[in-house]
Amino acid sequence: MKRSWCYSSLVAVACLGCQTPGRDIQATVAPSAVPNRARVAYQAARPVRQVESTPADTEHETEAIRRVSNQVSVLETAVPDPPGLDGAAQPVASVPTVRIGLGLNDAIETGLTQNPDLIALRQAEGVGSAVVGVAQTYPFNPFIQIQATPFQDNRNGGTGATYHYVLLMQTIQLAHQQQFREDGAGAALNTIRWNIHQAELLNLVQTERFYFAALYQRGLRDLARQSAEATQQQLTVLEKQLAAGQASAADTAISRLDYHSARQQALLAETNYQTALLDLRRQLNLPMKDDIQPNGDLLTLRWRSADALHSSLERPEGAMVGAMNLDETLSYLVSGRPDVMAARSDVDVARANKNLACANRTPDLQIGPYYQRTDAATTYFGFRAQMDLPVINNGNPLVNQREAEQHQRSMTWQQLQIRALREAEAAVSRYTRALELVEASRPTVANSLPEELRKLEDQFKAGEIDLPRVFQARLSLIQSRRIFLDTLNELAQAAAAVTAATGVSPSILIE
Repeated sequence: MKRSWCYSSLVAVACLGCQTPGRDIQATVAPSAVPNRARVAYQAARPVRQVESTPADTEHETEAIRRVSNQVSVLETAVPDPPGLDGAAQPVASVPTVRIGLGLNDAIETGLTQNPDLIALRQAEGVGSAVVGVAQTYPFNPFIQIQATPFQDNRNGGTGATYHYVLLMQTIQLAHQQQFREDGAGAALNTIRWNIHQAELLNLVQTERFYFAALYQRGLRDLARQSAEATQQQLTVLEKQLAAGQASAADTAISRLDYHSARQQALLAETNYQTALLDLRRQLNLPMKDDIQPNGDLLTLRWRSADALHSSLERPEGAMVGAMNLDETLSYLVSGRPDVMAARSDVDVARANKNLACANRTPDLQIGPYYQRTDAATTYFGFRAQMDLPVINNGNPLVNQREAEQHQRSMTWQQLQIRALREAEAAVSRYTRALELVEASRPTVANSLPEELRKLEDQFKAGEIDLPRVFQARLSLIQSRRIFLDTLNELAQAAAAVTAATGVSPSILIE
């Protein structure tokens, strides 16, 4: 009976290693660090563990983070495994030249799917998930210790029994250290995911800038071509008039120089446009054989005012639609920007590390059953416990370090919020000024030649006016249209800056 009781005790203590049940915490966010609206919206964007929520949690669901996920996560697709990992040679097929017409949304989706840096960065999420799995695993296994002395010299005789003992012990953490490790790993996984979102947002903005730059360069190219064609027509008329004795050789020579200059300018504009296409193709990671052409035209795009940021923002259920002005909307938007949320997750990591350091000040307990039989045939049953005494190192220095780290990351998060708000205000101000300038200039700029210039050309062909007047009118028209194109390009680049500063989708500002 004594032996059976001993073995039952051994089995019971061996099970003490499983003191904390396993939990699935793909991303644990500390409620004290992240508002409920941020936590719920983030879970809607990424598959994380189910958290029992209260009605107060669901009422504060954030739109700021769901907005980032709608513009980034909806566009991103599953990343395929790189070819050739199995060691087999991968055949390289010749790809014919393909002409690709790209809209803005197509370009953004292609960039998010095929950008090599994003593909590599997304693999970090798997590493973070594995770290969470490590944190969920209890770090200590029970250990057994056996000692026997079959060779013993008892000069006083004895029973001849062999001295031996068996000791089974399990380390038990008394201050919930595993919970804090899981919190830290979950917050670190949140940081990785928000950094991925930030990289996707920057990629989206860069694609938007290159796309608008290509449209701008194509507009300049078309304008230079029109100028070269008009100059050529003018030179043809002058040569005919020179042959008929109705024009001077000097005017013809000047017109020929203007034609060559306009032709060179058209060639340069074509080169600049092709360079812009190269930048866009490199951003989208498309092969050189693919002939990409952006769809649309800066002249035909219609833009919304900055108030669209406020009016198009979805409110949580029960919130007042008109409760926010533009400044409050910007503050709301930047609070959910991916880089701001990543900084907030860093605060959670520091808080979990501080809590773990505080918990580690409580020494671990090693305890287990003990069985011993002496050479005098005396049998002992009992327990053995062991614990460190925090005399020299009580853990306070490490706690002080973790508290300093938490303060540092909290300050970084707060200052990043302030900087993000200033960036958003500057971007919206730039966009508003550019939009006002475009709307003021649009009525005075037509897509075709003005009627006055056509009349002047007809009079020149009829010999009623001289060349300088026609040439001066054409230069004024070209300069006016170029200035309008420059204004439209400034508006497009300002819209990209608004996307970068607030995280809103480009479609919010484009009709």
